[in-house]
Amino acid sequence: MADKDIDVREDRDVAVEEDSFTEKMPRRYQRRRPRQVVPDYVDWKDAEYLRQFLPERGKIMPRRISGITAKDQRRIATAIKRARIMALLPFVTE
Repeated sequence: MADKDIDVREDRDVAVEEDSFTEKMPRRYQRRRPRQVVPDYVDWKDAEYLRQFLPERGKIMPRRISGITAKDQRRIATAIKRARIMALLPFVTE
């Protein structure tokens, strides 16, 4: 029985398998998000602006979700942390 399994595997054409495999794979599309405009200076006292980067739970939204650059993400995270220390934003929501 083992010999039959090996024979069946050797009879297959590898090129046909690769073509059929790529046809069955779903195409992945990366959705383009509009780039958010972040001011040069992010004021930690502007709690309303910073709230758009905090979901309901109060965590800082990752940049892959918010659609901002890494540099802007660092500035926003620092501003949110400063606003939390000054009690303008909650650390967590209940």
